[in-house]
Amino acid sequence: MRIFPFHSTRGCLSYLVTDAEGRAAALVDPSVELPLETYLTEVEKHASMLAYLIETHTHADHVSSAPELAARTGAKIVRHALAPATHKDIAVVGGETLLLGAETLRILSASGHTDESIALLADGAVFTGDALLIGGTGRTDFQRGNSGALYHTLHETLGELADETIVYPAHDYRGRVASTIEAERRTNPRFALDRDAFIATMDAHHPPEPELFEKSIAANSK
Repeated sequence: MRIFPFHSTRGCLSYLVTDAEGRAAALVDPSVELPLETYLTEVEKHASMLAYLIETHTHADHVSSAPELAARTGAKIVRHALAPATHKDIAVVGGETLLLGAETLRILSASGHTDESIALLADGAVFTGDALLIGGTGRTDFQRGNSGALYHTLHETLGELADETIVYPAHDYRGRVASTIEAERRTNPRFALDRDAFIATMDAHHPPEPELFEKSIAANSK
């Protein structure tokens, strides 16, 4: 597969994923912080069609452009079955596969940051949403987050992937777009915590409400 990242000025990451032959593409976590035409131009350049718009979770700090892209392209919106948004062309819970040309994307349950978070496994890469960030994780104090579930996601779902698996998160505020499972196991301080310490740390972690929180939740829940 081929992967093309998009990085907004506010640190939101989205990704165009295509099969090797460029027959079909998926967009992961598209955001209105980038012009619609930016995405459409890259799709036209690298693939014959946009098949899927995949949301790793209901974003609380930016508005998704998946509905507008679906209207323009006919691509199917993929969300967890528990996502509050009513527009789900394909509802998933984890374990499903999506055909992308001659290749496949595998859906992984990645709950914890929210109860409807998913990750995507694709040919040696994993798109982790906010479950696993570079050097950190998403918070667990709203959107039905659960610190114990996030610990399970880190250690039993993502942490069991091969060392060389490339990690593509949904956010990074230092200009980075990728890490590896091995690097995160070795350097991410939240991987170093045992279960009890992780749960205590995350349950006590209450950072400020995200910028655009109310607007994002309202728009992304339609």
